[in-house]
Amino acid sequence: MSGELLIAPEWLGRSGLWLIDKGKRKPVDADDIGLSDDLADRLESWMDVFDAIYDEADEAASDFAGEVERLAWETEGASLADAIAKELGPKWQISHDFTAWRRTIKG
Repeated sequence: MSGELLIAPEWLGRSGLWLIDKGKRKPVDADDIGLSDDLADRLESWMDVFDAIYDEADEAASDFAGEVERLAWETEGASLADAIAKELGPKWQISHDFTAWRRTIKG
């Protein structure tokens, strides 16, 4: 398997992984693209941190407690993107967007 993979978080129940096909995003799980269990677990933990900031009662208020927490989360996301790229190999194009969720929340 090969292709274009985007790492971009989305609320509750998503893995944060998207296959890009003809410019359209399709959600996928770590198993779907053959990631190791260790990397899949690390991705799930990263997404759990993201899901924990979600405020269902006030989606627009969903945010990290502060800049330090957000930067730590983004740093781990970048590290995950590098690890995923190494694990999947050169046939995959890996990109990430850690801020798109801010544009999609209802305000």
